[in-house]
Amino acid sequence: MSTAVGGAADCNCICQQLVPENNAKLFYILSWFTDCLLLLIQHWGFLVVVLNLYLSWTITSRFHRLRAIKKKYNFNKDPRTYEDMTVDVAQQIEKNLSEWEMPWLFEFGWLFNFLASASIPILSKTIIQSGHYTHRDPIIAQQRQEDTVILMSSMMAHPLRSRSSSLVIARINEHHSFYGRQINSDTVLYLIWLFGWGPVEMVQKFGWRKLQPFELHAMWIFWRELALRLGCKYVPETVEEMVAWKEAFRKQEVYPHNDNRIFADSMKDMLLYKVPGFAKGFAFQCILALLDDEVATACRWDGLKQEYHPTLRYWIHRLLHVRAFVHRYLTPPRRHPYVRTSYLKNEWGLYNFDATTYSTCPFYVKATFWSRWGPGALLNRARGFALPGPQYFSDGVAWESMGARRNKSKQRAAEARVIAQANFLEKAHYGYRALVNFQPEPVVRGLSLGYGDRANAYGRRHTMPEAA
Repeated sequence: MSTAVGGAADCNCICQQLVPENNAKLFYILSWFTDCLLLLIQHWGFLVVVLNLYLSWTITSRFHRLRAIKKKYNFNKDPRTYEDMTVDVAQQIEKNLSEWEMPWLFEFGWLFNFLASASIPILSKTIIQSGHYTHRDPIIAQQRQEDTVILMSSMMAHPLRSRSSSLVIARINEHHSFYGRQINSDTVLYLIWLFGWGPVEMVQKFGWRKLQPFELHAMWIFWRELALRLGCKYVPETVEEMVAWKEAFRKQEVYPHNDNRIFADSMKDMLLYKVPGFAKGFAFQCILALLDDEVATACRWDGLKQEYHPTLRYWIHRLLHVRAFVHRYLTPPRRHPYVRTSYLKNEWGLYNFDATTYSTCPFYVKATFWSRWGPGALLNRARGFALPGPQYFSDGVAWESMGARRNKSKQRAAEARVIAQANFLEKAHYGYRALVNFQPEPVVRGLSLGYGDRANAYGRRHTMPEAA
């Protein structure tokens, strides 16, 4: 082997004499690369050991946070170890999954179930009549989308009963109260199921590991409590009851309608806003490939599928499984959490936010040199996209001011109601059901008493029909 290295050195000397002087730097780089390659060949056994150590470290460290949580709370496969899980512990487990373990899949799952909200005609009709998402002024439509994403993300990220969480939930409740006579509490409960359980289903399909029973239980405990704080007049006690209720609601309220198509098209246009024009068609086919067939039919998108739809769906699923394999065995865990919201006020006492994954306009993004002249900003300038500035509220926003804006007097009154409800929610016990101006009667008949206080629930007692 020493003879081989000596021969390579002699070859380098001869080649150096033949290389022009102005290319000497390139020659030295190639020479260094050749020496490194020979060194690796000489010590291939050491390389194999290092590679095995790296793989062992990534595989074991991947489960470090899971093991720490199980050890801290003594959770195991026995349901008795977690059946009395508190809401606060459940939220810690949800944050671990959505901010540390699999944030991309959680966001991905939330996105596709956000599209699924367009499969309910009564909701689509209300959205269209309100002018949100489908407003002729794209700035208004885009701001409503951004507000929805920020409020939903923040509602999950801030600790329940904290000041920020209470203000976020109260702001959502104020908006629902404004349109409450047009939509039903059951519709909101169905959306909560989509947003809460959609990411779970995505992780179970494409995650680098399956969720453990205590994690599934935690997701239900957390979202069940959120449903009460969002004023749902009926919330099932268990996941099994929720699944049965969801199927009953879906049979009654999810079906094809032109309003669904209008609402779905508006969301699709926003999701593909920054996709280059030549790629929008294929990007939409990718969305259809991942979207549930029932949702595509309800949105009247099923006729838009190309003949290669089954093949595209197959390969997208394969790629997501490859991604899961790479994450589990080849990449180390995250060193920092994925930040879903803003936790600190700026110098004006307001909140700024980073641009979301699918932002169309930089609402509430602080105008800095980097955000206006950094590499990403220069690319946005070149493509004609908006940059942070006063027209996009770059000074920030207060929680109570987010959402659809009205004239000054009505806006002040709405914000006062938000603050008043937030003051109450901040001190309210778990199990309290917020008062929201929803329709008085349920969509799905034949309900059990469900979870939570009876206050603000449906007016009379129902019984769950016996299973067929």
